[in-house]
Amino acid sequence: MFRFGPIGDLLRWILELIYRVIPNYGWAVIVFTLLIRILLLPFDIKSKRSMKRTAAIQPQLDALNKKYANDREKLAQKQQELYRREKINPLSGCLPMLLSMLILFPMFYVMREISDEEIITQVLSIKEALDSGVQGFKPVLQPFLWIKNVFQPDSFMSTVLPASSTALQTITKASGAITTEMIETAKTFLDSEAYQSWALANGNEIVYTGMMLFWTIKIPKVMNGLFILPVLSAVSQFLSSKIMNAGQSGAQNEQAAATNKMMKWFFPLFSLWICASSTAGFALYWVASNLIQMIEQFLLGKWIDHSDKKKQQQNELSKEA
Repeated sequence: MFRFGPIGDLLRWILELIYRVIPNYGWAVIVFTLLIRILLLPFDIKSKRSMKRTAAIQPQLDALNKKYANDREKLAQKQQELYRREKINPLSGCLPMLLSMLILFPMFYVMREISDEEIITQVLSIKEALDSGVQGFKPVLQPFLWIKNVFQPDSFMSTVLPASSTALQTITKASGAITTEMIETAKTFLDSEAYQSWALANGNEIVYTGMMLFWTIKIPKVMNGLFILPVLSAVSQFLSSKIMNAGQSGAQNEQAAATNKMMKWFFPLFSLWICASSTAGFALYWVASNLIQMIEQFLLGKWIDHSDKKKQQQNELSKEA
C-alpha cells in the first residue's frame, strides 16, 4: 500500500505513540488531530494576518480592477506591485490548506492500513475461537461513542465486522504484524459457512433492503454507526471553507472567484462521500480537524484584532508624546 513514504511512517508512529497512552483509537485520533493543528498554528497565524492585510487594501484592489478591466496583463502587474509595496504575499493564505492536505492524504492511507491490520486480527480471533469450540465468543472491538467499531464506516448500512471477503478486497499487501498468509486465511474464513453463521447470530443479518437515491442500501440488524460523521464532515467542510474565504472574494479575479465557488460545494460533497466509504477513524480525523480549525480561526481573528488595536493605540500615544 502506498503510504507517502516517511510522512506516512511518521504519522503512524505519532498516532501509535498516542494510542499507547490513550488505548482507544477514537480518542487517540482526536488528540492526534489537536496536536497537528497546534503544530500548524504558526502558519495559520501568518495566513490570518495576510488575509487581514489583504482586506485592508481591498479598496485599492477594487480601483485597479475597475481601471484595468480591459487589460488583464496590466491589472496583474499593478496588483503585484501593490502586494509588494504593502508586503503581502497573496499565496500565504493557501499555505495552511496545502500543509493540511499534505497530512490528510497520508493520514487516509495510514488509517486504512491500521484498520486493515485490526480487522484481519479481529477476524482471525473469531476463527481461532470457533476452531477451538469457544461458545458465545465476542472479538475485541474499538468503540467510540455511538460507533461500535472505528475500523468500519460510521454508517447504518455498515456491519460491525465484515460481511464477506469482498470487504477485504483492497487488502493485498502485508504490513506490520500482518502477513500475506494471514490476509488470505481471513478472506477464506469470511466466506465460510462457520463465519456466516456466527456473523448472522451476531448482528450481520440484513433486516432491510431498499433504494436510496440511485443505489440499493442494506441495513444490518446491528448497525456499526449512524452516519453522523459523514454528515458532520460535509457540514464542517462547508463552514470551514466559508470562514477561510470570508472577506477574500473582492480580492480575487473572476476566474479565481468562480473556482472558489465551485470548490465551496465540491469539497463538502467529496468529504461526505469519502467519509461515508472510509473507516470511522479517518472520518473522525476529518471532522475533528475541521471543527478545531473553525474554533482556531475564530479565536485567532479575535486575538489579532485585539493585538492590532492595542498596537494602534500605542502608536497613537507615542505620536502624542
